[in-house]
Amino acid sequence: MSDQRTVLVTGANSDIGAELCRYFLDNGDNVIAMINSSSDNLEELSNRLSEIVKLDFSNSVNVENFIKNRDELLSSIDIFISLASVRKSVNYGSISSSDLISHFTINTIPTILLIQYLGNSMSKKGWGRIVVGSSIGVKFGGGMDTYCYSVTKYATELIPSISKQWYEHNVLVNVVRIGVTDTSKFREIGEDMIEKRVKLVPMKRLAKVEEIAKSIYYLGSAENTYITGQIVAVSGGE
Repeated sequence: MSDQRTVLVTGANSDIGAELCRYFLDNGDNVIAMINSSSDNLEELSNRLSEIVKLDFSNSVNVENFIKNRDELLSSIDIFISLASVRKSVNYGSISSSDLISHFTINTIPTILLIQYLGNSMSKKGWGRIVVGSSIGVKFGGGMDTYCYSVTKYATELIPSISKQWYEHNVLVNVVRIGVTDTSKFREIGEDMIEKRVKLVPMKRLAKVEEIAKSIYYLGSAENTYITGQIVAVSGGE
C-alpha cells in the first residue's frame, strides 16, 4: 500500500489529540479529526486536515448512524486513535445510574462500535493500527471522584479476543494508559491539587503533551511493526 495513510482521531480537539494530528500530518498522512465541539487546538491545523467531523457521542444513535452512513470514509481508515472522553467529578457515594450511563455512552460505546467496524475493514486491506487511550487511574481502581471515568476507561481496554485474528493481517491493536499530563484541562484542578498529584508520580513531574502523543503515535504508525495486544502505561513510573 502507499506510504500515505488515512488516520481517524477521536477527541482530536484535546491537547493530546491535536498534537497527534500534527504528528501524522507532518508524516504526510491524511488526518480526519472527530470532535464534539470546536476548539482552538485545531484552528492552526484546520487547513491541513482532510476533514473535521463533528459528532455528539452523548447519544449512541449518532455513532451508529455515522458508521452506517459513512461507510466510504470508514473503509478508507488505516489508523484509528481513540481519545474521546468525558470526566465529570462525581463522588463515588453519590454516583447515580445516569452518571454511569453518560460516561459509558461517551467513553466506551463509540470506541467499541468503531473498532468493531475498523478491525474487520483493516483486516480485509491487510494493514491497520488501532490505539485506544485509557487512563493510569484504571491501575489503581479509580479515585473517589473519578470512578465513573476510570471504570468506563477500563471497559475500553477489554479488546475482544477476535482482535487476535486481525494480527496476522498486520492489524495491530494496543491500549495506552495515559498518566497525569500537563494539559489545559488538567490545569483546571488548581496548583494545590496538581502539586499533591505530582507527588504520587515516581518521576515527580507531569507528563508533557508531546511525550504522550509521541508514544501513541509510535504505536499507531508504520514504525510499530510487532507490538500488539498490549496495555502500555506512559505514566512516569506509576
